[in-house]
Amino acid sequence: MGFMSTARTKARSFGATHSLNNYGILIGFILIVIFMSFATPYFLTYGNIITILRQVACIGIATVAVGVLIIMNCIDLSIGSLFALCGIMAGLMVSTGKEGLGLPAPVGIVVGILTGVLFGLFNGVTVAKGKIPAFIVTMGTMSIARGLALIFAHGMPVGSFPDSYNFLGTASIDSGNLIPWSVLIFLAVVVLMNFVMRKRPLGRYIYAVGSNEDAAIAAGINTKKIKIRAYLVEGGLIGLGATLLSMRLKSAAPALGAGYELDAIAGAIIGGVSFTGGIGTVWGMVLGAMIIGVINNGMDLLGVEAFYKQVVKGSIIIIAVLLDRRRAGRG
Repeated sequence: MGFMSTARTKARSFGATHSLNNYGILIGFILIVIFMSFATPYFLTYGNIITILRQVACIGIATVAVGVLIIMNCIDLSIGSLFALCGIMAGLMVSTGKEGLGLPAPVGIVVGILTGVLFGLFNGVTVAKGKIPAFIVTMGTMSIARGLALIFAHGMPVGSFPDSYNFLGTASIDSGNLIPWSVLIFLAVVVLMNFVMRKRPLGRYIYAVGSNEDAAIAAGINTKKIKIRAYLVEGGLIGLGATLLSMRLKSAAPALGAGYELDAIAGAIIGGVSFTGGIGTVWGMVLGAMIIGVINNGMDLLGVEAFYKQVVKGSIIIIAVLLDRRRAGRG
């Protein structure tokens, strides 16, 4: 009971305990925005802000998904490949092209999400029951998912999506294009996951497993079941994010989502999730995703070549982990 009480307290009071770190993240975000606004006159334009929000909606869902796993002291390296596979599976259902089935848009959405759920189930069971490190398992599924994406799409992009499918990824709830549907869906995911992580037993158990798995087992928590459920949730979120991305792009290619695992992991770590597990908040992940989105968009506007962007992203991850280690050392 003592351990469970500690786990509940940790899940509820993390924001208060690490408020200074969160303010530091917010200040860093503001400074990046100020720098970008001076670096390019196009950054703070209305159209570009909407573009950033649409981009963050997809990668933000992935950030929240992998952030939950990192809190549990697990990882998923197959995120980018799953974005490709889920997007293609959803696209093939609705495409009116020769390879598509031309089914209603809801069918495509469900298939895209279920594809992520199935891979989440496979990852979770293999990690929990097979007792194989998550790094190894998801490195394997990263290759499997990308290979299946190439097979199902025959190595070519899938397009010819109907407007009914593209709607949620491209349209807004208002005529002035102020509030995109994809952003609202992202916010709904954030609110739901914040509630789960703070108020529901699954969230508290995820914190407990990440803090000390042996102690969680001693407290009577079925850690295997918790890991499987966490991967199921993560897989479903990845499927949703991938489906939204294919809607926004109006196509899905086997290369879709390349590098998204780096963006998602970096966003989670920058947002205050500890790589050693047990620490992190959903709203911190959102802020981390916003920082990554702003940096990506800013580098595009500044004409930074893709090769250098990879260097920047890799450096961000290393710096974020070093800061995380420093915070842990202070704790």
